[in-house]
Amino acid sequence: MKSKTIKTDIIMLTILSFIGFCLEDIWMIFRHGYLDNRNMYLPCLLGYGLFAVALYYIIGTPNNLFNKIELKKTKGTIIYFLICFVLVSIGELLLGLFVEKTGGFSYWDYTSIPLHVTKYTSVPTSIGFALIITVFMNYIFLPLRNKINKIVDKIPLFVVILILLALIIDFIISFKTMYTNNGSNLLWKINFR
Repeated sequence: MKSKTIKTDIIMLTILSFIGFCLEDIWMIFRHGYLDNRNMYLPCLLGYGLFAVALYYIIGTPNNLFNKIELKKTKGTIIYFLICFVLVSIGELLLGLFVEKTGGFSYWDYTSIPLHVTKYTSVPTSIGFALIITVFMNYIFLPLRNKINKIVDKIPLFVVILILLALIIDFIISFKTMYTNNGSNLLWKINFR
């Protein structure tokens, strides 16, 4: 059973990392008129997958906070949204500052967005991410996890581990490249303007 849970979590992490990649590129199209590789070689952003799976284990879902407190839908959703808003704001700020201090460049810059708090977080972006996370965790996460749980026995463990290793290696190599370049790891870019 434990092997099945680990495989399910890794597959969820992979799917959510891909969804995070797509979300960022959609944001880039609307904000800047282009999409790109988001500094990675693979079309996955590991942080999104790790965040969502960790969020599930630590905070649960809007209807089952901390996997212990069952709340009515509206109250649970509001509390979950507020928790996500705080976590997103702090997470973006810490990641942005970390990359700036260690890599010597700004990973992103929200100063052109109203109500920005430093260049690494803003009220509108934190609201947007918290809203997306809350809706996803409320309506999609558990049904997706249940579907994966039904098919996960058909996927060999070594395949799942290889996928996870590919994501981790991609993350390490991409960040090493950004650190070495003191800048982004732009491999491709499609302009729409």
